[in-house]
Formats: sequence, structure tokens, C-alpha cells
Amino acid sequence: MKTNTVKGTNDYLPSQVALRDYLQSVILKTYQNHGFERIMTPILEDIENLDKSEGGENLNLIFKVLKRGEKLSEAIEKQQFKENELADMGLRYDLTLPLSRYYANNRAKLGYPMKCIQIDRVYRAERPQKGRLREFIQCDIDIIGSSSNSCEIELIDTTAKALLAIGIKNFVVKINDRRLLKNVLLTAGFLPEQLDSVCITIDKFDKVGAEGVRAELSEKGFAEESIEKMITIFGNLPLSLEDVKKYCTDEEALNSVETIMNAVNEINEGNYSIQFDISLVRGQGYYTGTIFEIQSLDFKGSIAGGGRYDNLIGKFIGEDIPAVGFSIGFERIFAILSETGYEIPGKKKIAMLFDETDVIPALKKADELRAEYDVVMYVKPKKVGKFLNKLEEQGLAGFYNYGQGEEVKIF
Repeated sequence: MKTNTVKGTNDYLPSQVALRDYLQSVILKTYQNHGFERIMTPILEDIENLDKSEGGENLNLIFKVLKRGEKLSEAIEKQQFKENELADMGLRYDLTLPLSRYYANNRAKLGYPMKCIQIDRVYRAERPQKGRLREFIQCDIDIIGSSSNSCEIELIDTTAKALLAIGIKNFVVKINDRRLLKNVLLTAGFLPEQLDSVCITIDKFDKVGAEGVRAELSEKGFAEESIEKMITIFGNLPLSLEDVKKYCTDEEALNSVETIMNAVNEINEGNYSIQFDISLVRGQGYYTGTIFEIQSLDFKGSIAGGGRYDNLIGKFIGEDIPAVGFSIGFERIFAILSETGYEIPGKKKIAMLFDETDVIPALKKADELRAEYDVVMYVKPKKVGKFLNKLEEQGLAGFYNYGQGEEVKIF
């Protein structure tokens, strides 16, 4: 049997789990301190829900679960070999679709507006590579039931404070609005029914550049004149809100972005900045308004993202419910802090070495030491030096040798 994990998944050593637990606890505490409440949903969702969720290219990354027993036998017997004829469930690819279903199912029991937390695993059938896992943690906060842009302001403020609390500094919040983006694309000559597909391609602008975007849009069959107009507009990045007014007539969207930016600039206390970015897309098709990302200036790439999805819950109940959320990319944060040698603040963990005959007094002494340290007990081995080297490698801070003096020795 194989001892390696499935590609795109990880085992975590105790020291790594300790760091992951600490980071999640600080993020959770920050969220709760701002009035959000934690909920939980299953990792499995009905395949129909996943397929109709407008998740953009994530829909191609769903882990699908085969029907079981008689239903599977019946499908095989009828030679129903298409994926969705053989599968009836799938693993969630994010936490937004499950939240929307959860709200539709439980809204009579929930507050309005609802402010919730989800910190949980999600799954995508990615091609495994650095920074791309198939199983990973997301840390989400969402507000359901309010169309006020005060929700966006609160989400940005709370998410930024969570990042600062775990030691992530020197970052910028990028903000856009899908309504502005689509308005600009209409000005360029694209048709309304083409906009979602165009946005998916524009989302790759920072990865493939103008020529890559032009080539993909041409391959999709869009009018060359519209493509060139769009490339001309996006070729002059960065564009300010004033610049965008030349191409956009949606005053409500313009005023909303401006209000959010002004508010964040007043409350950020100089800890981070916020910038308008018309090229910001966010790949999911369910976004309807404001979209945002947080990008680290020290470690290139996005570390958080989200936006407004006012139509997604309506797919379940036939009634549009305003909703907006922000998600911290936990695995990216964990990788950054691991690589920079981050140390968990607070109590340090030490080992107590003792002879088997001294177990009772040693336990009592360990309880005394636990006022200052986390203490793990080990029967003293024959080769103490080699054992201590192993403990140091595992991240312990030091040791106490019972019966050999009163001093804790730090490595």
C-alpha cells in the first residue's frame, strides 16, 4: 500500500498543526469579536446545485461522487455513461454555494441580516503544483440580507484586522464592481450575453498579458473590433475612478465604490491601503456587484478575496436575497508564515524527562510548570542527547530533567 498522500493533499506534522490551529483560532476570534457567528455545512452537495452555481472555471474542477448501489447499477445497465448520469453528488469547491443553500433551508431560524463565519475544507480537482492544492481551508465571513455598502466596508475592515492579528502586514485591498466592468465592456461593443465569458478571460490579464487575453477572446469568436477597444482601455492601466467615468454610465456603481474607498481610508489607521482596479474580475460567475481582493506586497499574490452575490440564493427560493462575503486564503497565509519562520506567541512547549519510578511526583511537578509552559512528559530514554536533539527538531522550546535540578533548560 502507498504511504504518500493523494496528489494535491498534505499530511501535517504536529508543529504545523499547532501553527494552523493557532492561525485559525486568531482569525475565528477576530471574526467573532466583530459579531459574526460560526455555522457548518456538509462537504457534499447535490450535483445539480454545484453545476448551476455559476462558479466559473471551478465548475470544471468539481470532484463528483458516483451513485451507489442499485442506482449506479441501473445507470450502467442503461449505458448512461455521461458524468452527471453516473454522479449525483460532489465535493464543495467553495463555501459560498453551500452557504446559499444553507440560508435557503434555514432562513426562518436565522437573523436578518445574517452575519456568519465558515472556516472549513473545500475541494477542487486542480492540477497539483505549488500554491494549488486539491484539499484546502477557506476562512469566510458573509453578510446575508442587506444591500447596503456598509456591509462591504465592514467585511474589509474585519478581514484586514484578522490578517493584522496573525502578523500579515504591508498589503493592499483591490476593489472593483462587476457593474462597472460590464458597463465598460458594453461600451467596447460586447453583447450582454457575452459578458460573463469575456470576464472569465479578463481575469487572466495579470497571468497571460494583453496578447494572451486577445488570443483567447479571438478563439472564443468575439468581434475583433470589440476586442481591440477593450485591449486599448485595459492597456492604460491603472485607471482611476475618474478615468472610468469616460467609459461608464452607471452612477450607482461608481458612487458605491467611491463611498467604500473613502470609508476604508478613514478607518484603516494607515495599516493598509485600498485601490480601485478595473481589471479585477474574480473568476466566479455569481458575483453581481462589488468585488475585492487583498494582495500582499511582501509576498506576491492574492491572500483574500470576495464580493457581492445578490442572485445566488434566489436560485434556491425564487427570491433574490442580497449577500456579500470575504474569504481569507488560509493555505497561502500558512505557507507564507511557515517559510518565514513564524513563531506562535504565548506559552512555549517543553518536555519533562523522568524515571518510571518517579511518575507521581513528576506529574505533580509538571502541573506546577504548566503555569508557564505547555509540558509533554517522556520516560527518560537511554540516549538522552539524541532524544533531546529530536525534540528540538520537532519545535519544542526546551526540557526539564526531573530529579536533576529545578531549572528548565531552553534549547
